[in-house]
Amino acid sequence: MLQHWLKTLTALSITCLLFSACKKNTYSADDPLVSANTPSVFISSQNRILYAVDPATGKQKWQYSLHDNVIAVPTVVGDYLLVLGYDTLYQFNVNTGRLFNKFTFGTEVPYPGFYSSATTDGRSLFLARRDGKIYSINPKDTLALTINWTYDLADTVDASIAINNGMLLIAGYHNLATLNFNGTLNWKVPNPGTGVFLSSPVASAPYIYVGSTDFKLYAFDAATGASSWSFTTFGIVSSSPIVYGGNVIFGSADNYVYCLDTAAKAVRWQFKTQDRVMSSPAAYGQVVYIGGYDAYVYALNILDGQLKWR
Repeated sequence: MLQHWLKTLTALSITCLLFSACKKNTYSADDPLVSANTPSVFISSQNRILYAVDPATGKQKWQYSLHDNVIAVPTVVGDYLLVLGYDTLYQFNVNTGRLFNKFTFGTEVPYPGFYSSATTDGRSLFLARRDGKIYSINPKDTLALTINWTYDLADTVDASIAINNGMLLIAGYHNLATLNFNGTLNWKVPNPGTGVFLSSPVASAPYIYVGSTDFKLYAFDAATGASSWSFTTFGIVSSSPIVYGGNVIFGSADNYVYCLDTAAKAVRWQFKTQDRVMSSPAAYGQVVYIGGYDAYVYALNILDGQLKWR
């Protein structure tokens, strides 16, 4: 019995010694695990919250309270997510939602603010303030905001800047202009109609298209800015047009979605919804997607405008 007890004690002692020896060893520090970055849909809201949502499941990944009225669409440049509030530019890590910094523009009272979304060429970020001040900034600054240049359009700007063929396309209420990427003016022409430009412009050679509150879609010569032709609807055109497959597609407050042939300058088809169509269309494959004030999102066949689903 004594011999068996001594054997058990010896075994326990060896175990304890081994365990103690293990504790005394120095292990290498754990390296941080590689982050699994998955795609996100970023949504800004007038409830002053920025959301990141999983596009596959629709589940929220994170949210951030901006404490600012946000009308603009978020913009992604590399690893940076940029959100333009009424007077502040917010800069986040696109994968984690961590706020790097925020830069405030407003000093005037009352401050004119930003109504349009920021636009990027992948290197610079272009902003249009409501009083017509155009900014080019470095989107990757995390300590202090670097302003590359500013240009004063001397007009009210609610529409977002578009980019085409190395030019910035800017639609103010009363003027349409193109700027070079260094901030110099290429051309500037007056609005030929009786309304104001609220939609963002889009270009497809040889024209620049923009919608107006005088119920028209205007086509301008992309090289000179000369007014070329227009198409009249029965409502305000604040929907930003797209050009896709030789067509220019847009919505109107007359409840219709229009598809115009860019060569014939005539209607290929039009689709009637149950209320105003103020949002901008998107297209993929042979389908046009657009939302209306009737609370529906429509999927239309681009060839004939037939409803696929809503």
